[in-house]
Amino acid sequence: MSETDARYSRQQQVAYFGAGSQTRLKDARVLIVGVGGLGSPVSLFLAGAGVGKLILVDHDVVSLSNLHRQILFQESDVNQPKVVAAKKRLSALNSELEIKVVNTALSPSNAKELVDQATVVVDAADNFLASYLLSDLCFASRTPLVTASVLTTHGYLGVFCGTTDRPAPSLRAVFASPSKAAANCNTAGVTGPSVGIIGSYQAQEVLKVILADQSQLLGKLMTLDLWNYSQNIIDFSSADEPKQHAPIIANNSLNGADLLLDVRSQLEVEESPFFDNALNIPNTELQQRLAELASSKRVVCVCASGQRALGAANLLLNNGFSRIYVTSAPNNVEPSSV
Repeated sequence: MSETDARYSRQQQVAYFGAGSQTRLKDARVLIVGVGGLGSPVSLFLAGAGVGKLILVDHDVVSLSNLHRQILFQESDVNQPKVVAAKKRLSALNSELEIKVVNTALSPSNAKELVDQATVVVDAADNFLASYLLSDLCFASRTPLVTASVLTTHGYLGVFCGTTDRPAPSLRAVFASPSKAAANCNTAGVTGPSVGIIGSYQAQEVLKVILADQSQLLGKLMTLDLWNYSQNIIDFSSADEPKQHAPIIANNSLNGADLLLDVRSQLEVEESPFFDNALNIPNTELQQRLAELASSKRVVCVCASGQRALGAANLLLNNGFSRIYVTSAPNNVEPSSV
């Protein structure tokens, strides 16, 4: 038995892995956005399974508070770029891999180029702006998007956008607008096993997508309560795409004729101004202050993470505005992955 055959022999004994499956895995190119809590088990299991090329995208560095859940890293990695530490660990696990690292945040400027390199995209950033951006691009190119999210001990995952042969709805069809909840892992916390379990499910779905397995969660959303061990699967296969949505654009595509709308609180804007010429209307006041917006201008919404900006954009669209866009905060100001 060759070294390669020995390495993958146990998974090749599984009935779902048919003839030629290892070649399909080796030929796959998987883009992983976020190598934190979700990205750790995803990348480890895909590397172990023999997925040929991994493209790792993350702009963050390893911190001590990451280590209870981000199992790619150890104490000696603290303050190192996550993608650099991740590549070292994954290469030690499987030297046959090709690993490309992108030590910057996903943005409208680089997302299309990255998605175009992949046969499957893993959304492990746990940030709605990144999720919608990836979904828009994957839906246009019919590249499968395996997405997941987790907070405290609850989470979800699913496979969306699909392929030309097996299309599926986009995330915008499933989540017409982002959650209004302000909580995140920094404020509400998360348990390591919860992230590990959902990340492992996510890796399993990537393998199923690569192998074109019929049981993949295509067009479906599985929700999990990992404290009480309950789960539910909702089928969104027939969900309609929204008739309109606010595209996500890059900072460098802005122009002087745009009306930049910063929907953060006044205090946030004073502490960290994004654009000198932006109009500040907190999203909590936007419905009452629509008259301040010129309907003839292109309105571009922005906030720190993108979540409030996306919500504000939907509100404007629902109130008859037509030229509505969302942009990311400048200088890659966005939260790190789970």
